[in-house]
Amino acid sequence: LSQIDFHRRSQMRYDGSSPRTANSPDIICSSRQQQQQQPVWRDEIDRYFSEAAGGRPSFAVVLTLNNGFWDFFVNWRYHYHFYARAESKTDRPLLILIAEDSAVYEKLKALPRSEEDAIVVLPGRNFVVDSASKMGEDYDSKAYKKMVSSRATYLLNLMCSLEEGETNDAGNEVAEGENLVVVYSDVDTVWLKDPFKYIQTELFGSKNNGDNQTKQHPNYDILAAIDDHDYNNVADYYCTGYLAIAQTPASFAFLSQWEKGLQSNPQLNQPLFNSLLRSKEIPDIRHGGLGENEFPSGKLYFDEWEKVGGASKKLVKKKTIVVHNNYIIGHDAKKERFQEHGMWMKKRPK
Repeated sequence: LSQIDFHRRSQMRYDGSSPRTANSPDIICSSRQQQQQQPVWRDEIDRYFSEAAGGRPSFAVVLTLNNGFWDFFVNWRYHYHFYARAESKTDRPLLILIAEDSAVYEKLKALPRSEEDAIVVLPGRNFVVDSASKMGEDYDSKAYKKMVSSRATYLLNLMCSLEEGETNDAGNEVAEGENLVVVYSDVDTVWLKDPFKYIQTELFGSKNNGDNQTKQHPNYDILAAIDDHDYNNVADYYCTGYLAIAQTPASFAFLSQWEKGLQSNPQLNQPLFNSLLRSKEIPDIRHGGLGENEFPSGKLYFDEWEKVGGASKKLVKKKTIVVHNNYIIGHDAKKERFQEHGMWMKKRPK
């Protein structure tokens, strides 16, 4: 989708005043309230906002993980805590951790936390079934497809819970159009810098100071990392391992359609994500790619840029914000690659 085509598309009102249809956020969310997972999540998020001090955040960062990738989460949190969050000039983001099994759920609940931590731990769809969670599932395996087919459901349940559960400092419900941005991240990423300023600028413009981001009309409904070019005849083939989603009618409608496809046929979620974005199912969806220098794929960062070498490699990597360790299969292979490039846990940086 070219930038010209993007700007020519009709834009849905961000304030929620577009006509109510079957794909309207309130209709989508109201139909989910009786689902087993939704009330539990909403209660946990309501509890967080009722107890949280310092007001409502601008971002919610979402991770899903199972026990097989626990060490990757520890590595992710290390970089997130000491690099991304420490550098953040925005308000403190809310970190939402979705546990795919009871073993990792107990570990997450037992995490030591400081007063600065803003964390909500939620049970995933397969929380009771631990049999597939003892190991890190390989890409394209049956168990992996089952796990990643829950992503749209998680994001939609979460956005509905956030929309219903948010209150302002006075204890009143937040009006539509004042909702936070949801950032989904795979656990095999490393955050080297604060990504929130970049995402704010892409969504709301360079003049946005972060204080009033959630009252502005976003430029996009969904931003995604770019995985490849000209893949399956798609110029910018998106990766579902790193997403920024504004809470708009179009994003709710898209997530609903994505969920339907994944639930009817568990599969790798990325091909369907890309095809739906460019289909006629959601004609008003506004999507764009995150900068590849800032959010490179594993192929770009670990392979192509390494071949360049020297000062050129250092110059391009200096811009990197988040690295995704994809284009390689298997827990051990991913860990070894991180270790080779100095991205595995070490002593706390000064």
